[in-house]
Amino acid sequence: MRPLTFSKYDIALFIDEKGKTRWSHLLKEFVENGSGRHISRQKLSDYLKELCAEGLVKKTVDKKALMLRMVWRVYPIYVVPKSRKKRIEAIRKRKKIFEFVDSASPEKIKKLDEAIRRLEE
Repeated sequence: MRPLTFSKYDIALFIDEKGKTRWSHLLKEFVENGSGRHISRQKLSDYLKELCAEGLVKKTVDKKALMLRMVWRVYPIYVVPKSRKKRIEAIRKRKKIFEFVDSASPEKIKKLDEAIRRLEE
């Protein structure tokens, strides 16, 4: 069973997958996606501020757009710094494990429980 809302780490994983992401891309993916699973603009903004404060996401300006600022309006972009790639991978692995547990059959859960007990010994 998947959660009905997104977490801030879902946003960080999305930004990491895309490489660099604009606010409009985040809106389409997390706010205006047309599914039952979405968040508000304010929540998205709060999550981005938290991610920037943690250092998982960096808010910057696209260099190409900055050079052409006479023609285009310069908007910020969000990227995951190279120094945080290991932390993002750890989050991705943890999320994958939780999704497996949430969707696993009772037999798989039993096998997983047995494996955990063996590891704890």
